[in-house]
Amino acid sequence: MRKGQISIDFLFAITLISITLLNMVYIANMQQSHAETFDVTTRLKVFAVGIRDSVAKVYAVGNGFAIKKDSPFNLKGGDNITIQLVSGDNKIVITGNINGKKYVTVQRSPVPIYQNQSITMTPDKSEIWIKAQDKGGKTYVELSYSP
Repeated sequence: MRKGQISIDFLFAITLISITLLNMVYIANMQQSHAETFDVTTRLKVFAVGIRDSVAKVYAVGNGFAIKKDSPFNLKGGDNITIQLVSGDNKIVITGNINGKKYVTVQRSPVPIYQNQSITMTPDKSEIWIKAQDKGGKTYVELSYSP
């Protein structure tokens, strides 16, 4: 071999090392993406359970009682969380549009929901109130931006 000449074995080894490193970077990016998705899903699920428990607590205490709930995320432009109370099935549906992805979680309400309600949390309105109002002998659970 002459001076300054690179062997084919050396080039092959460098190519294999480069391919291995690129694959490792790809796997690391993919795992980070999965971890971020898991984090958002988990926070939204915990938030949904908190909403469900707050609905039950407000209903149990009765007229005039209210609980404030804050967003589980620092919402940025385009992000929002919609909370829906569905009367027919006594469900609480939480839909989050976070970082361009849509997440949905559903909780069964342990107390009756007498009217459909929906409210959306945005960067400007990142807190909501869950209130109880007695009307016609029934306790209605309501969602609003103020107590």
